[in-house]
Amino acid sequence: MEVFYAVLLLVLATIVANTIYPYFPAIPQAFYQIFAGAILSLVPLYHHFVLEPEVFMLLIIAPLMFYDGRNTNAQELRRNVGSIMSVAVVLAILTVVLMGYLSHAILATLPLALAFALAAIVTPTDAVAVSSITTNMAVPERVMGMLERESLFNDASGLVAFSLALTAFTTGKFSVGGGLKHFLVVFFGGLLIGIILGIFAVWIRVFLVRSGKDSASVIVPYDVLVPFLIYLAAEHVGLSGILAVVAAGLMYSLSSNQLRLSSTQLQLVTRSTWHFLTSILNGFVFVLLGVSLPTVWVNIQQDTSKTLPSLIFLAVVLYLVMLALRYLWIRFDWALIHSKPHERRLNAVIGALSGVHGTITLAMAFSLPLTLNGQAFPFRNSLIFVAAVVIILSLLVPTLVMPHILPSKETAVDPAEALQQRKALVAYASERLVQENPSNPSATQAVIEVLNSQATAERPDKRKVRELLNQATQIEVQTVQELADQGVIPNGYANRYVRLLVIKSQMNSNNPFINLTLWLKFVGHRLTHMVTRRRHREQRIALQQQRLAQTTPTADQAAQQAQRIAQERQQSLVHRPARTPQTEAKRRENFLRIENDIYTHVANFLNEVSSVDNQTEVNAVRNYYNARHRRFVSQETTDLENELFIQAFQYEYTYIRQQRSANLMSPALADELYQQISTDQMLYMQENAGTD
Repeated sequence: MEVFYAVLLLVLATIVANTIYPYFPAIPQAFYQIFAGAILSLVPLYHHFVLEPEVFMLLIIAPLMFYDGRNTNAQELRRNVGSIMSVAVVLAILTVVLMGYLSHAILATLPLALAFALAAIVTPTDAVAVSSITTNMAVPERVMGMLERESLFNDASGLVAFSLALTAFTTGKFSVGGGLKHFLVVFFGGLLIGIILGIFAVWIRVFLVRSGKDSASVIVPYDVLVPFLIYLAAEHVGLSGILAVVAAGLMYSLSSNQLRLSSTQLQLVTRSTWHFLTSILNGFVFVLLGVSLPTVWVNIQQDTSKTLPSLIFLAVVLYLVMLALRYLWIRFDWALIHSKPHERRLNAVIGALSGVHGTITLAMAFSLPLTLNGQAFPFRNSLIFVAAVVIILSLLVPTLVMPHILPSKETAVDPAEALQQRKALVAYASERLVQENPSNPSATQAVIEVLNSQATAERPDKRKVRELLNQATQIEVQTVQELADQGVIPNGYANRYVRLLVIKSQMNSNNPFINLTLWLKFVGHRLTHMVTRRRHREQRIALQQQRLAQTTPTADQAAQQAQRIAQERQQSLVHRPARTPQTEAKRRENFLRIENDIYTHVANFLNEVSSVDNQTEVNAVRNYYNARHRRFVSQETTDLENELFIQAFQYEYTYIRQQRSANLMSPALADELYQQISTDQMLYMQENAGTD
């Protein structure tokens, strides 16, 4: 159970950090996740927390690298093989060698092999962390492409160099020729086994789809398991599991046309699953960093408190050296990104600052052995601490500097304008539906409710919602009053309905005083109406008696006249009939009649007052009345609703065409709205078809 609670708390910390981030986007999301992890370290469950390196690499790194490879443009990758080898292999190895000697020179007590291990740990870059920092900045396309390609392969370079350094430290033996041979075998062997297993995985997936076993319950778990199995297979034969999953992901990317032969719903489910999984796992990395830092800090203070300034100094020097190396590599175009001469200086600065470290750096730091020959592994906490400081510096420095050297990202479509037009086209479709289908208010309102919910995720203004609910309540009372006045429903049912309405408003805190006033007015109206009706009845009885006295009727006429008078008097007596199945059926019939009339009047009112500005608030009130009406009538989705949905989508398309014809909407915005409508229509049709 402890493992379950530990994972649960990590997920919750990630969710909380991701929830807070949109409110203060100026601070990178990774910092929120690190802070959430630091707070989580206060929980006794995480005291002296130690991460299992093998589990971390398998469960977190493998699926993340597979997903990165899967979403990489394989054709673009092939055209930039030279740049990849230059940055991800040559620069990575040069960085490890140079910083290894530098680390040993600064911290003389650190063995040379462990100095190389530290250099290998802080060498890999993380494109995901870069993206979180530059979300709203316009990074040059050449630089961003280089960073994404680099992060795919320099991870493996760092891991292989790290493995060689650890082997040299634990065995005391190392040869340049043997090390180079091992590097090449592990590097290219990992790529080869990943390509082979990736092709095999794609073939199995295509076979499952073509044989009719393409349900989400089969394909999605299969896709999720693939990176774990390939990573384990590559590591089992001593090759790079990271490069194997990257290569397998590239095979998925190259086979995208074949993989698209599955159902649309399956593609959407698969994409959503991977997006959710990678988002959580990326958050996990930095939450785990935050959880681990307090333990590392305490251990360092206990073990080597006197060397703490030296470790911080070493981390700063390593970061500055990597910054300088990356700048020179891009400035003189050794990175082969072919920048224009006047752009090289700026691209070099951006490329250097964008060498952000994250996932792999942390993974390698924690993968240091816990023990060596039965004793605690030397310098383990120091190396993890230096790596953590480098990670934080690589996140903090570009966060402070990049906004001053990069312009804000210009989007083809203004999000505010897109939202406004989305609301407008939904309002247009809703209005057309109401006009074309006046005899089916229930089905029409159900469709309008769904359309409005898809238009925006804004929270409704509570004050406006209360005002609309109060107006709708007044319409309810007026409708019940008219039904009672016209004799459509008995007075008893009308009184009972309005009392229930007041109780409901008090429970919902929907300004009960206003509704209580309405109820008192209603009662006064009913009493006045009853008195008036009784007075008119007495007048009719007196008139009949007067006529009877003025004439000499026959015995039959006198009996009929007396019977009518008795009936008039009987109508004035109020009594409650006993509860029987017949009276219950009558009661339900009357309340259903009330509900139908009220629903129609309120729906008409909401249609009249609805606009683009109050669409969210109107839809909140519409949702309430639709839900209540469904409880009364208990109706399922009908063929009529399906037809109305199809009509609504056509009206939305019509709105866009009209706006484009009048030059009131840009082509880019029209394309985006077309895509949104197509997605909504596709999801609805798939759901309605009941596919798995």
